[in-house]
Amino acid sequence: MTKTSFGKSAAAGVLICMGCIVNLKVGGGIAGAILFSAGLWFVVNFDAELFTGRVTREQYDWGQKALMLLMNVVGAGVCGILASFFLPEIVESAAVLTSAYADPFRVLWQSVMCGICMYLATTPPKNEGSRLPFVVYGVALFILSGYGHSIALAGYAAIARTIAWWVIPLAAVGNGLGSYGIKWLLRDRKR
Repeated sequence: MTKTSFGKSAAAGVLICMGCIVNLKVGGGIAGAILFSAGLWFVVNFDAELFTGRVTREQYDWGQKALMLLMNVVGAGVCGILASFFLPEIVESAAVLTSAYADPFRVLWQSVMCGICMYLATTPPKNEGSRLPFVVYGVALFILSGYGHSIALAGYAAIARTIAWWVIPLAAVGNGLGSYGIKWLLRDRKR
């Protein structure tokens, strides 16, 4: 079993929040989605421990995954709160974005879809090629579709200083369901 690192898990949250910040600064859209992917690229490149990228990995037990999620949220939350003070021009945009997460069924569906994107973005390609295109396409797909990434929601919520308490855990469950679901559908079946 691999042991979860407090530092690498918190760092992953900070890196994802940096993606949130740049997305808000440029006004979203295609530019925001592509620039947001830099946060996930740094997570992947520096082997930071992001819950949504590692939830299906068997080398972590459920306690370690829960700790990873907690530290991701702490990292994104601290980064987001600081951003709200030093970049006040993005607070209103973050509040608008988080207001879309009021319906639990919608949150669950959006986060399941994001879980699929994150599995595809963070799973190493079979041909040993660059993971960069997978990261960029996976992030662009979830950002432009409005899917819910639990750690990004923690960052956006901290920037906006508002979100219902249940949204982030529900989004984490949905992210996990999406990741496990697409992993199961894509598995190699031996006949």
